[in-house]
Amino acid sequence: MFFKSIRFKMMLWYMLLLTVTLLSFSSILYGSFSKMLYGSLDDLLSSRAEGVVNSIDAYWSAKETGIQLDEAKLAGFAKNASTWVEEKRKDLELMSIFVQIMNRKGEQLIASKNMPHLDGLAKDDLADILEGDDSFDSIKGVTTEGKKIRFRMYSRPVSERGEVEYIVQVAGPISLLSLATHNLIWVLFVLLPLTVLLAGIPGVLLVTLTLRPVDKMIDALKQTTAENLKLRIHIPDTKDEIKRLADTFNDMIERLDRSFSSQQNFIQEISLELKTPLAALVKEFASCQARTLSSQEYASIVRRGLDEMSKLGAIIEDLETLAKYDNDQIALEIRKVKLSTVLEKVLDDVRAKADEKDIILSSFLRDTIVIDGDEKRLRQLFASLLDNAIRYTNRKGKVTVSAARNKASAVITVSDTGIGIEDSELPYIFDRFYQVNKSRNASGSFGLGLSVAKSVADVHKGAVKVESKLGAGSTFTVILPLTYPG
Repeated sequence: MFFKSIRFKMMLWYMLLLTVTLLSFSSILYGSFSKMLYGSLDDLLSSRAEGVVNSIDAYWSAKETGIQLDEAKLAGFAKNASTWVEEKRKDLELMSIFVQIMNRKGEQLIASKNMPHLDGLAKDDLADILEGDDSFDSIKGVTTEGKKIRFRMYSRPVSERGEVEYIVQVAGPISLLSLATHNLIWVLFVLLPLTVLLAGIPGVLLVTLTLRPVDKMIDALKQTTAENLKLRIHIPDTKDEIKRLADTFNDMIERLDRSFSSQQNFIQEISLELKTPLAALVKEFASCQARTLSSQEYASIVRRGLDEMSKLGAIIEDLETLAKYDNDQIALEIRKVKLSTVLEKVLDDVRAKADEKDIILSSFLRDTIVIDGDEKRLRQLFASLLDNAIRYTNRKGKVTVSAARNKASAVITVSDTGIGIEDSELPYIFDRFYQVNKSRNASGSFGLGLSVAKSVADVHKGAVKVESKLGAGSTFTVILPLTYPG
């Protein structure tokens, strides 16, 4: 289980990234160190060769102009050359440096004592040197003791009167450089895993400290049940992802709590409300059985029974509609719809309810607003809003409907002079089964109409907003796109 945990994965990634970082650093360090060593050796060889070349130039400058190195002059040249090639041999840096002077044919004229046997210059390399180019090469050689080693050699041409007459070669063994680089490799080979392991210990502690708040959240969530939704996760005093995660969990628990509470309230309310028409129906039908009634009394009982059954049917229809929206089973019949026509039909449907309470219905509609939508569902949306407005508006109040165009959207408002809604309840009135204060519940609302309205607006890619002031009324605003992609 531990090897599948986030704790182990974080520790593994930490050590892997650390390993890659150290490997990259070690590679750069090795390359830089190797380049520095070879650069230092090349500088030493170049400096030594420069000294020999300067000595040769000084020697010939003292001779007559035009003297060439022939057999007659060789003895004097060789005597001085022996001094040049052995100069500063006691210097520790120069003890392993060998110098030889060659003629333009590549034949050795003079060399340091114990000069190893080096591979001769290739024809192409000799040709380049005779053209005045110097060069660094890594070559094979055999010491006077017969040991095969590799050398770093610097070849420098020496010109007299515009022509290359001699070639000065300075060579040093690469073995010391190789030994230093190999030692560095072994040091890095040992230090790298050791560093990763040592760094892994604080890494484990760091991961443990980082995930400790998550462990606390898990313990708190394990204690959260349907009966204990008031429990909240402790929010750390930070501004990192852990705090955001804790906030998210608390918001989720709060929504669940509100949802459970709303459904429990709904079950209680709807149970009572369903009992009322059923009890009325039972009472009316029982009276029919108990005594003989006149035709007018029978008609009155049937009328009241139909009203009660209509209430039951409306509740069941709203529940079925919401279930279809939840399961994406609503098949929209999209076509061009004139908003003024839809709203006028809805106003005609609710006018009788408004007249019962002497509520004035006013409308300000534009005939030119056309949208793509399902007329039946849109009528359902506006009927829910108007029914809600009339239900919560006191007698002789006023309900106003208006429609206008706003850029690429149609904006429809339903305003009333009713009892209003408290600010604390505004964010939740579109929630399923949500019941607001008792003064509103007394009207017989089940908290389904506004949920249906919001669902209709959502499937039309629109939105429903509300503004309200307690005791002064409410304004519901519907925003629908003028062109709906059916």
